[in-house]
Amino acid sequence: MNTSLWQARQEINPRNGIAGNKSFDVVIVGGGFSGLWSAYHLKKLQPSLSIAIFEKEYVGFGASGRNGGWASAEYPTSSKRLIREHGEDSYRALRRELINSIDEIGVISSENKWSIDFAKGGSFVFARNNGQLQRISKEIDSEHNFLSKNQTQELIGIPSALGAVFTPHCACLNPFKLTRALFEYLINSGVEIFEKTEVSNIDSGKIIANGFEVSCKYSIRATEAFTPKKWMGNKQIPIYSLMVASQVLPKEVISQIRNAQRATFQEACHLITYAQITADNRIALGGRGVRYKLFSRLSERSELDNRMHSALEKRAKSWFPQIRDFSFEYRWGGAVALTRRWQSYLSLDLRSGQAAIGGYVGDGVTLSYLVSKTLAKKICGQETANLPFIDQKIGKWEPEPFRYVAVNAGFKASVAADFEERLTGRPSFIASVIDPLINR
Repeated sequence: MNTSLWQARQEINPRNGIAGNKSFDVVIVGGGFSGLWSAYHLKKLQPSLSIAIFEKEYVGFGASGRNGGWASAEYPTSSKRLIREHGEDSYRALRRELINSIDEIGVISSENKWSIDFAKGGSFVFARNNGQLQRISKEIDSEHNFLSKNQTQELIGIPSALGAVFTPHCACLNPFKLTRALFEYLINSGVEIFEKTEVSNIDSGKIIANGFEVSCKYSIRATEAFTPKKWMGNKQIPIYSLMVASQVLPKEVISQIRNAQRATFQEACHLITYAQITADNRIALGGRGVRYKLFSRLSERSELDNRMHSALEKRAKSWFPQIRDFSFEYRWGGAVALTRRWQSYLSLDLRSGQAAIGGYVGDGVTLSYLVSKTLAKKICGQETANLPFIDQKIGKWEPEPFRYVAVNAGFKASVAADFEERLTGRPSFIASVIDPLINR
């Protein structure tokens, strides 16, 4: 229980924690994608930098090692809102950089012979009722093509699918393998990585780690949902995303499911789902809907919500009747960070040397790469594109218990909106009211 398919029950032996006072050019707090890619890009731009990564557990422990394995070009905030708030040029720059980042991750993995099960097969959102179909048919643009019922079912064997919207800009991969590949690469590049090391304080030029003083010119906070409240206040909250994975499916079942290109896929629900066919022929499916905890508490019990896991398994079998007699071998979950305005952020104070990145809301596999690359360029004095997350003001969440009531009401409203569309065959009125309120 709560061991992800990606880690596959392999035993991890964490490296030793820091054991004395030290000094580095750059200290990175957090051993997920944001921290690892930050070190990677900094070393590429300025190899002479001395860099340390401090991780409380082990590299890949958090959401970076447990997620759905989508290297997508998606962004948490809607395109219309990005254009309204940041302008057309900034939006176009973001789209270009995200799309390029997917290919860059693939090239880096190939050049370094990283075995991460990378496959760029694109991604599609499919509809199973007329309400969903009407809604997604309005989302066609230069990056997204509409697929008819026949075209959709030629791509993937979901008998109830009525149509889909497809984009080529997505790859699937094993996220835990990617964190471990980066880990080994960085160690060999001279980056010092300290696991089982808890950072209790970040001040200008000085960090306290396992009780020892560590001085640095730059510090990068890359802790996402695990950020202590004293460091960020009420600017982000943790929400849980859970996953299940089937047993290895026989070749004849996989041939019925089709999707030989391993495109990622999701149903056009308001309550988010996401899935892929893994390299070893399993269905790995995730989704949201676990209740938010009062006062933004992290809870391991939320990662083991049997009701949610069972619902995900039931949904997978409703998509694919071919697997109704097969079991699911893995159940797991983890927390991601949600900002009040659904905005990712990159902040850097050159005077103090303090930086912070995060707020990906589940879109972090590609976005963490881009944000980290942008931060590394800024630290090294290089010019960057005008991207929306740079110096983004993310705002504060409402105080408790209003936050608790509102967030959980949002989950309930998403469930109700999906039920409404199944019942009426029209795009949800409930969703049209709720979406502006949640400020996405």
